[in-house]
Amino acid sequence: MAQAELADRLGFYTYWVAEIHCQPKFSLLSAPYVVLGAAAQRTTRLRLGVAVNTLPVHHPVELAEQAAMLDLVSNGRMDFAAGGGHPHSRAYECFGADHKSTHDIMAEGLTVIRKSWSEEKLVHDGKFFHIPEVIVNPKPVQNPLPPLWMATSSLDGVEIGARLGVNLFLPIHTRTPDQVFEFADAYWAGLTKHGHDRKNCELGLLAPMHVARTTAEAKARAEEGVMSYFKTILDMRLDYTEWLTRRGVELPARLRTAAGSMVGFDTVCEKHAVIGDSDLAVEKLKELTQRTGATNLLTWFNIGTVPHAAVKAAMEQFASEVMPKL
Repeated sequence: MAQAELADRLGFYTYWVAEIHCQPKFSLLSAPYVVLGAAAQRTTRLRLGVAVNTLPVHHPVELAEQAAMLDLVSNGRMDFAAGGGHPHSRAYECFGADHKSTHDIMAEGLTVIRKSWSEEKLVHDGKFFHIPEVIVNPKPVQNPLPPLWMATSSLDGVEIGARLGVNLFLPIHTRTPDQVFEFADAYWAGLTKHGHDRKNCELGLLAPMHVARTTAEAKARAEEGVMSYFKTILDMRLDYTEWLTRRGVELPARLRTAAGSMVGFDTVCEKHAVIGDSDLAVEKLKELTQRTGATNLLTWFNIGTVPHAAVKAAMEQFASEVMPKL
């Protein structure tokens, strides 16, 4: 909450929190709208959203209602993003979701959410969801409605986002720079292919971030906390793979591209994060946005176990020395 209040004062645009299930070593954020409801009462201008709503483990009407209620209590500050969630989670097994249908459920679910907010009475008869004539309540107070965002780390997901004409988030921490560039190019080309005006769509990049007075200080201050994230993710990925094997279950296709070994901190700094002094951050972020056409940056300061005091210091320096130059 203190970081949300600080972001509100410093001029950050949106405060995104995750939705994480069945991963106690990673996060307690299984009910993100409770957290965002609290943040809404402690901020005045900051937009609020879940990045991402794990759509395949929910009914889309349920998410439409929760997000719209957040819009009410925040006086129109809700943003909405959906995705498949962490691929190494047991959340799919817990909630009875199917990895094989992730992208199809995403596409239909986003359609249902858009209709839930825009139509007086919702009727939907699709492959996964069959909804009779119902009134979805409440509706968002924003007019026009907030845009839909979709997060993905695969070309198949990029194609779904482009076909639907929704905004897209890409992570730089789980894909190489060349992959991020490839996905960005595919998104912009896909929008045109599917008849959408790219001027009406936005691309965001999720980037682990830490700045300090010198690059050496930034690396020293952030290394342990940042690498704790990558270690935790690797441990859970290996545990999940072993768990599936033990149960005689084939590893889902969308999980087979995940790395199976630990990445080094030098590689993280070079390819998967922005860690350095303010000048380095400006240069690297400008390079990323120019190469990808990104219009939004999700600067992830509190990754892993980076201490709260260091997170605040990095946020303050970023707001005063980096944001004005972007």
